[in-house]
Amino acid sequence: MEFTYKEIQDILSHKHHIASTSLTAFRGRIKHMQRLGFPSGVNTGKGRPASYTWRELLLIGLAFEYLEIGSTPDRSIAEIIKIEDMLLVGLSNVILAAEKTDGTGEVNHFLFAELSALLTLRADDSWYQQCKLLSFGDIKQILSSQGNDAYRSPYAIIDLRQFLGGMFTSVREICGLNNEITAKDIKLWASRQLADALK
Repeated sequence: MEFTYKEIQDILSHKHHIASTSLTAFRGRIKHMQRLGFPSGVNTGKGRPASYTWRELLLIGLAFEYLEIGSTPDRSIAEIIKIEDMLLVGLSNVILAAEKTDGTGEVNHFLFAELSALLTLRADDSWYQQCKLLSFGDIKQILSSQGNDAYRSPYAIIDLRQFLGGMFTSVREICGLNNEITAKDIKLWASRQLADALK
């Protein structure tokens, strides 16, 4: 499945309930990301329309989730680029979680993200320590009375099930697609993503 630039704008504005009077400002944020070369592989040059797949839609969608919790566009993009492979595998696992009946344990449904404005200045190896995919059990440990010293504030937790549900609903509404066809297409994308990650 491919999306046009206009569909990307409409899907994201629908998901975030952007008022019609604020659409120009919202689209400006998308254009800013595009000028920064995010997501990679989309900028085609003048005169050629950009084509977006699930990968690009979900990465831009995650960047907007970061904006929602107070991050800057530059920091959001820098973090997502650093952990893109981990994020795409994590999203794919969440998409396919309902079909997993092999008892392999909990799926990491939650994205744990540090809110530090200094994160982009840290050494590369420390990024993976601060941006993780966590299970419900991990979240319970973090929020327990004993806490977990590995996870220090300030941080945010994004429920990837809610994120994907909102994106899926917005795609269906904006693109006028059948629920079954959309679900089949995103599951196919997720299966390919996981297969590529294992190569």
